[in-house]
Order: sequence, then C-alpha cells, then structure tokens
Amino acid sequence: MDRLIAADLLIETIQRAYRDDVAVVVIMGSTIYQDTHSKSDLDLYFVVNTPRGHDLAMTFIIDGIGYDYWAISWERLTRIANHEERITSILTEGQVIYVGSDQDRQRFEALKAHALDVSDKHAFVRKARTVFDRVYRLQFWQSQAQDLTQVRAYGMDLLFALTHALALLNRETVKRGRGKLKGELLAMALVPTDFSVLYDVLVSSCDSQAIKAAAHQLVCNTEALLAAQEKTCIKPHDFREQLAGFYEELINFYNKIRHGCETGDLVTALFAAHEITREIEDVLRGTGVSAQALPDLVGAFDPGDVPGFLAVADQHQAAFVALLTVRGVPIRSFADFDELARLLAAKR
Repeated sequence: MDRLIAADLLIETIQRAYRDDVAVVVIMGSTIYQDTHSKSDLDLYFVVNTPRGHDLAMTFIIDGIGYDYWAISWERLTRIANHEERITSILTEGQVIYVGSDQDRQRFEALKAHALDVSDKHAFVRKARTVFDRVYRLQFWQSQAQDLTQVRAYGMDLLFALTHALALLNRETVKRGRGKLKGELLAMALVPTDFSVLYDVLVSSCDSQAIKAAAHQLVCNTEALLAAQEKTCIKPHDFREQLAGFYEELINFYNKIRHGCETGDLVTALFAAHEITREIEDVLRGTGVSAQALPDLVGAFDPGDVPGFLAVADQHQAAFVALLTVRGVPIRSFADFDELARLLAAKR
C-alpha cells in the first residue's frame, strides 16, 4: 500500500476547503529516510494558520496501520525551533510537501534556519543542563521501584531525557530514535564514559539491580561530561572586581553563626554556615581561585561541640579575609556613623 496516498488526500482537502487555514504540510521519519517496511506508518504534520485548521486533525487506521493527521500551531513550532522539545528534527529534517503561500514558506524556512543555527555553544550547554536536571528525579523514582516493570519504565524515561540532554550538548538533534538511538548518540562528539555498555544494560537486562546500577553510573558519567563542558563556558572574571563588596555582606552570615551558637539556635548557625560556603563557591567561580584552602565550615558543625564549631568559624572568617587581602580586594569599614556621614556629605 502506498502510504503517501494519506498525504495526497490531506493536501487535496486543504486545497479544496482549507486554503486559508493550513500553512505547511511536512512528512518526516522513516519515509524521508527510505527506511520503511510493510508495517511502517506515515509520519506527517501540518501547521495551521487558523483555529479552523485543527478540524483536519485526526487519527485513523487503514489496513492495520495507524495514521495521524497531526496539527501543530506556529507557536509550538517556534518552541520546537528553540530546541525546547526533543523533536526539533521534525523541523530540521522534515520534507515540505505543501505550502499555502510564499509567506507561509518563508515563515517555515525562517524557523528551520533558526533551529539549524547552533553557533551559541553556551546557550546549548544551558539547555542541556535544564533537561539533564530532570534526570535526577527519574533516577530517584527508579531507585525506589521494586518490580522490574517499574525499574525498566523509569529507565526508559531516564534515557529519553538523558539522550535529549546529550543531543543538546552536542548541538545535534535526535533524528530517528528507538532502535537507532544508540548509534545516533555514539556518532556524536561528546558522549559520557561507558555510554554504550551502560545503555545496553538499561535496555537489555532483566536484573532490576543491574539496571539501577547502570542508570546511576550513566547519570554520574553524564554529569561529569556536562560539568566539564560548563567549565569551558565560564568567562574568566577578575578576582578583585568579582569580590569587591562581597565580604561586607558576607560578614552578617558569620554574625548569624555566632548569635545562633550563643542563643542555642544551632539550626540557624548551620544554615548560615552552609550559605557562607555556597556563596563563596559561587562568587569564586570563573576567577581561577578555589575555596578548598578554607576550613570545612559545614563539616565542622557539631551540636555536641559548639565551642569547637565557633573556633572553626573564626578560622574560616580569618582565612577568607586573608585571601581577600593578599589579592588586593579592599574591605570598606567605618569606625562609626559619623565617618559614614562625612563620606556621604562629600559626595556631589
């Protein structure tokens, strides 16, 4: 059976009764790759100009094969062009078989050109991170699953998100998927360590624990790959410029630690210690300076040894001030409000 008859019938209907409502008809998938078999369907979508165009959307079966007249709005196609969905290849690889007007063609081609523009590496690394962060939730639920069906199901969900993130990281699109997905990913430049082996376990093993272990390792290896790429996107920052005025705000967190320890509010003290650690890590990023030489403030927290924790907090503060001083970062401090008033009065 010639499955393209379904496309021909759709186009005939558009030309007869929906000229103003449908902008573009596109075929995609196995048909354009000439990789069909006796049970292959016809992958097709059409872009609508008006709400009436959605009237042509339908799914149906002929000779045991399912068909889908899939309607897409320009708004959704724009999101797809922005690589916000995994299916960007329907735009970049799809074959246009009908256009309603030159304006429709130009609009479609503009979105396709936008989708094909992968010159902004930083943007794609950010997109990859956004997608990849969803993997952690899936891995958690997989780790809680008890039966093989659920373990496999979460594993497949995990693979969908993880491979989408990898495609974005490579500034590529997943074109074929399913049985060809592994080959597509392996052909990309940036692939996590042991991807092939771990992928095979996820899709072939009948051992729940083996699948969970493979998923965990694949997530760890992908995180390492993504983090390495993120480092290449960090623009170098001047240490003095980056940290100017930083300590003047941070000192209040040290004060919260002391006050919390003095009043028995150890929860506030622990939160403040964590916030100091994170704030310093963030502000140092891109400066080439590491916080590793500073004492481990969070690790030193011990409700049974408050004086010991306070001593480490003092050491941490002194070490950080020394780090700023040796690198020429000034710390603005006034003896009293009169000194502040004199400074402000001198401003014109």
